[in-house]
Amino acid sequence: MLSTKKATLAIRILSLLLVAALSFFVATAVIPKTGFVKSSLESVEESSATVMKFSAATLSTSLAISALPDDFASPLAESLSDMNIYFIAILVILLLEKLLIQYGVKLAFAVLIPLSCGMGLICMWRKKNLWKGFAIRLCVLALAVAFVVPCSTHITKYVAADLTAYVDQTIAETEDGADKLNEAMEDDGETRTIFERLSDLFHSAIRDINDLMLHFQNTIRRCMNSIAILVLTDIVMPLLTFFLLRWILKELFQIVLPMPGRRQLPKTDPEDELVTAGE
Repeated sequence: MLSTKKATLAIRILSLLLVAALSFFVATAVIPKTGFVKSSLESVEESSATVMKFSAATLSTSLAISALPDDFASPLAESLSDMNIYFIAILVILLLEKLLIQYGVKLAFAVLIPLSCGMGLICMWRKKNLWKGFAIRLCVLALAVAFVVPCSTHITKYVAADLTAYVDQTIAETEDGADKLNEAMEDDGETRTIFERLSDLFHSAIRDINDLMLHFQNTIRRCMNSIAILVLTDIVMPLLTFFLLRWILKELFQIVLPMPGRRQLPKTDPEDELVTAGE
């Protein structure tokens, strides 16, 4: 009987040592290079490039509009310029997500899982269930850090495929509008007005500043819709991931302190009280 217990204990110790070694030496080197993690990181980088491209398009359009005569369209130019506040916020979230993908996976398999295995060994040595529970929680935390963010990135990529196409179309139209506006304001040696040149470039009837402002107002509407899509896909979805990770941390590491209950008096039977009173 004693030899069986020792054999079981030896198997458990060797298993924990093997898991820690595989996690530190194998998983740390292999998992970050898998297609799942790489495609997740590429998706974040593509989103960052899209946001930066969108920011450049709105700034170039804003500068082109502000160059129009008589400053009639200055409010539109300011509206386009103010959109960069949203772009900065989106880029910050994307940077945090990128850091979690790049370093979170390595941290999980190089530090957290070997540490949880070490706590399991301490639990066997000291024979305390407290260390065992903490080791299990730490292992679950490591898996959450390694896979929650990449999974969220893949889900967002497939769910928001149609919305991303709308954003790309908006960026292309915004850049095209800025290029045509700059081209129309160049002196080509002809006697045509800027609105006549814009009509030819946009293939629509732009007779005065009001028609031009209506065109760029529609551009601003599309830009705002696209920003809402970017906020949904690049801020809301990652934030949901972060809140999920926060919930996991709370559920794993919360400490519930036992509170002493109020002392209750023993219940007495009403019939016994009546008998006592009669006596």
